[in-house]
Order: sequence, then C-alpha cells, then structure tokens
Amino acid sequence: MTNIEPTVQPTNPDGDPDGDPDGGPSGGGVERGYRSRWPAVLVIALLLGAAIIGVPVGIAAHEASGYYVFSPGTAPLITTSASCKPAGGELALPSGEPCVRLVVPKGKAHAVDGQLRMVDVEVGQAGPLDWAEYELGLLGNSRQLVPVAAYAGTTPTSELGCQDTQEMVSANQDAALAALAVLSYKVDQKPLGVQVDTVLAGTPAWKAGLECNDVITAVDGKAVLTAAALTAALAPLQPGDVVSLTDHPAAGGPAKQVKVRLARPSEEALADGFDGHAYMGLEVETRVKPVLPFPVSVNAGAIGGPSAGLAFTLAILDALSNGKLTGGHKVAATGTIDPEGDVGQVGGVQEKTVAVEKAGAQVFFVPKAEYPDAESVSHGDMKIIPVNTLGQVLQTLQRSYGGDFSGFSDLTRA
Repeated sequence: MTNIEPTVQPTNPDGDPDGDPDGGPSGGGVERGYRSRWPAVLVIALLLGAAIIGVPVGIAAHEASGYYVFSPGTAPLITTSASCKPAGGELALPSGEPCVRLVVPKGKAHAVDGQLRMVDVEVGQAGPLDWAEYELGLLGNSRQLVPVAAYAGTTPTSELGCQDTQEMVSANQDAALAALAVLSYKVDQKPLGVQVDTVLAGTPAWKAGLECNDVITAVDGKAVLTAAALTAALAPLQPGDVVSLTDHPAAGGPAKQVKVRLARPSEEALADGFDGHAYMGLEVETRVKPVLPFPVSVNAGAIGGPSAGLAFTLAILDALSNGKLTGGHKVAATGTIDPEGDVGQVGGVQEKTVAVEKAGAQVFFVPKAEYPDAESVSHGDMKIIPVNTLGQVLQTLQRSYGGDFSGFSDLTRA
C-alpha cells in the first residue's frame, strides 16, 4: 500500500481518484497494509463466499488485478516545528502524530492559532480479498475499487511513482506562488527546459530510452526551454525523420544526446488530440524555477500527488501572516492549486473525508465538484465546504470562522 494524493481520470464514477497519485500506484508512499488487521478466518470466509457464488479464487485474483483499492489514509498536521521528523517511513511529531513540515525563514514565521491539515489516501493493488469483499457487498462506502485504466489513464503503471513525485513538487511550488501572490510579493519564474511527464509505452520516445522526469533542453542543437518551443521545433518534421534531443537524465549526471526516429501518430494519439505530423510519444510540460523573495518549502515525506496544493497554500499564508487564518479552528483541505488560486479536483474524496473526520477536523474544504462524495460518507460532525478558488476559502474562514487576514491583499476573487 502507498500513500498518495490520488489523481484518477474522469471516467471513474466516483469522480477522479486523482493520483497522485506512487509505487503499486506510485511515488514511494508509506505502507500501512490495512489488510493485516483482518483475522485469517474472515479472509478464508470471504474467499469461500466468493467461491459459493461461483467465482473460483483464481478468477478472483485475475479480476482483482485490474483494480487498485483506495482506503482512508492519514490527515497530517502541517507545522513549522522542527520536531516534525522522519519516523518509520513517514514524518511524525514526537507524539507519533503524522505531520508535514513547512519551512519558512525564522524571521517571517508566526505562531499558528488552530490547525491546518492535508490528507492522503492509501492506495494499493487490489487483491482477491478486496475483490471478494466488493462482490459480496462488504467493501463499504469508505473504500473503493478503481479500475487501473481509470487510475493510470495512458500513463504506464511503472511511471506512476515518478509522476506522483513530480506532482507533489509542482503542488509545493504552486502553493508558494499562490500564497505569495495573495501577500503581494512579486515572484518571477525562470524556464529550465522541457520536463518529461510521461513516456508512452511502445512509442519512439520509449524505444529511444527517454524516461519520466528527464529534462530536454535542445532539439538538433537548438535550445528549447519550454514545452511550446519543443512543439514548434517538431512541427515541420515528418514521420521517419530523426531528431537529436539534448536530454538531462532524471537520475542526474551529464546531459546526453538521444536520437529519436519520429513515427506516424497512432489512432489513440489522434483520439487524444494530437494534431502534429510526426509523433514521439511524450507528455511534457515546462519545468520552471520560481524566483522567490525568500525560501518557502513543504516537506511531505514520502507522500506524492498534487492534491495537497490548497492545504499547503493555506498553511503558507497562515505562517507568513499573523497565524490567525483559521480563527483557532481545526481546518483540513484537499484540492489542487494553481498560481492564480484556482482549486482543482483531486480524487479519493470519500476516503479523505473519513480520514480528516477521524483526525478531529471541524472544517473540510473540498473541490466543489466532489462535494457530494464527501457528504456521502460524513457523519455530520464536520462542516464540509465546497470551493472553486482560494478566495472562496479565505472569505469563508473570515466570515464564518473568525479568520484574521490583516495585510492580505485581495480576498474578493471568487
């Protein structure tokens, strides 16, 4: 089992188990193995039950291999405390409570009144027991089976871990950009090259040995520092043409020249919107380095995926302002964030709701489209609030929970 911020494609009927997504799914999360808590006799009973309804164990194992299982994870406290340290494969406080370490300059950090929590999801390859529980109606509404295709999309499962790590890095950067913008800091971004997010199996890029998290900086010796520049450089080329890419390997070391023979786009690529003449088989984005006025970072340990962005943004705002953003309340949040403050869908919201409610959160902000998923498993002890923007979160905290935003520049964006 791994802990992530899942990202699932929109085909998932429960709304996007956003990915993050790490390992079996991907990104080096922490194994907690909820299945180890089941008594052996119950495991046998469930498998016998599946057999009784006509499903041999071998078939159950085969069917289960097409799914991941999502289960409630943890709701780590976001803190500036240096006592938030690695412990047993994750970050924890001396009390054993899961935590995430926010690092800002000492002279700018303020003591925080209240709590801010992110939340993760425990994800693992489904086994015969999970599938048997599902077939017998015993899976419950706080866990779900997600088809591999819905979870991974076109991304090879071997690259999900890399993708989750990339998404957590992006969430960290975008949270800092969104928070500093609200605080009226000017931040520049320097393009570093074209980051490889996905190398599609069997494509020219795959055969040439390109890998997730590589950075391309030139095509045939001509610099390309943005994804748009790479697209423009490839646009005139035809199937059969060979290009030489200056590639900086994800594992580090010197740049190397990688030759790729372009191909005709496949039917799948055309269906996905590819409109060029020649096809390489990469999904890319521009890698940028934010030029911050001072260092800001969040260490989430082994947790991967993008959906902690909103929670990180709120924690950065709280620490850099006066520490009274929550009005003294216990607040949790899930949702991606972009530098403009837009909140995006995540996934695994049912499982996350269970986790933050168990952690004692009083308020839980979720992407608006996934509000019904959160409400479906809530026991009513926690206020669930749907939002589309950071501005809506800040307004709600100010108007309904006594949040004090002295010095904040703009809370009107909705």
